[in-house]
Amino acid sequence: MEPATAPSCSRCQTALGPGGLCPRCLLEVELPPIRLGESLELEEELGRGGMGTVFRARHTRLGRTVAVKLLAPELAHDAEARARFEREARALAQLSQPNIVQVHDFGEAEGQCFLVMEYVQGRPLSSCLPLPPAQAVRVAIELCEALAAAHAQGIVHRDVKPGNVFLDAAGRAKLGDFGIARFTGVEQAGFTVTSAGSAAGTPAYLAPEVLAGAPPDPRADLYSLGVLLHQMLTGALPGATLGAMPGGLARVVRRALAPDPSARFATANELRGALTALRIDERSDDLPEDERFFLRGAALLSTAAAAMGVWAGVVSLTPKIVAADAVQPLTEIVSRTLADGRVVSLARFEVGPILLAMLGIAVAFTGLGVLRRHWRMSGLDSPTPMRPLRQSPVVFALGLVGGGTYALRRLLESRGSAGLLSHFPPLLGGLFEAAALFVFFTGMLQAWRTARPLAREPLLFVGLLLLVVPPAGELWRYLAHWQP
Repeated sequence: MEPATAPSCSRCQTALGPGGLCPRCLLEVELPPIRLGESLELEEELGRGGMGTVFRARHTRLGRTVAVKLLAPELAHDAEARARFEREARALAQLSQPNIVQVHDFGEAEGQCFLVMEYVQGRPLSSCLPLPPAQAVRVAIELCEALAAAHAQGIVHRDVKPGNVFLDAAGRAKLGDFGIARFTGVEQAGFTVTSAGSAAGTPAYLAPEVLAGAPPDPRADLYSLGVLLHQMLTGALPGATLGAMPGGLARVVRRALAPDPSARFATANELRGALTALRIDERSDDLPEDERFFLRGAALLSTAAAAMGVWAGVVSLTPKIVAADAVQPLTEIVSRTLADGRVVSLARFEVGPILLAMLGIAVAFTGLGVLRRHWRMSGLDSPTPMRPLRQSPVVFALGLVGGGTYALRRLLESRGSAGLLSHFPPLLGGLFEAAALFVFFTGMLQAWRTARPLAREPLLFVGLLLLVVPPAGELWRYLAHWQP
């Protein structure tokens, strides 16, 4: 007698499972969506956490895609969890701001608590860290606006972190998950489940006073945002020392992370103002206007010192005839005596001009040292070696114009029609030299601050060379043809 064979599917011949169902065919069948209540159709799980699971869903009555947050089944009978879930719904319902995830509905169906929210088509911030500086600052500014709106309603979020921030398709930040939010000041029903002495939230983002059990305070949210901004810029949480951040961002982050709440920004709007003042974008030099003023001042000191050095050198190298009794011992470098007793000094140590030039150089170096220390102490060092210097093409353009003007002057001189261009060395040349030196030193300081390798800036030096060659050539011609 042949053994009995297990029943198989008449369609694909696969052995039937319990209940006479074919597992392979069941996988190929398009199952109807899971319904929740009268108007929600759950479509896809988006994520889950300690409080529950979030689904993408279709709201049939509204005719749009929404996000539905379901309370975890194991918490369905937990009075505290249900109250916290309701607290999130009520907190969000009071807030209407573009950078806060909007809530549409809250309810319970078949013993399941659910929250219907705006569906953010994008990704969580935690999946795209770190960010470029300009984008990080923009996200931080948008979160400041979200927190300012929440704080204006007396709501402290208490859990600002990358997992609770979403970037929509346009890159705009959306703050969500107000599950442990609390009202400040007067306690309100439904918002007091988490006791004032507990430190709810993610420890790495909590302010010191929160870890010590202090009551909710908006400045604690700003501390969390400072941690988040540091993470957006560096990809890491702040440690004993802050990571490298461009421009004045280190100064802003350091203030937001002050252990003493009174030393932080007082409001989200104040923090937003500090970030906006930096004016950081992909083309910016990452310096606020007052800091650019100091940068220009240091460049001007360097320009003046360089000009004084050139002047002292020209005066010292210019031949001069003096009386025999006017010769200064130990200062004449190259000299000879003429037949009439006068002395020709071809080069000498010009005490006044050289000492004045040395003083100018000392002042310039002091200014550079003070500026460098200020940058280091204020967190203005911006290690962005891939960003080109904007000053390089400017110096090169000045070099082309200056060198071209000199070449034109020599051409017209050879034809006897130089006119005003015969005054190139003292007038146009001086203006071009001064302007180019100022821009050159500005670029050098920026390269110093941003760790930009000067080997990648050939235009900076080619432009300066184009401006140096003409006056150097004029001086050489003068010295070569000079006769006593």
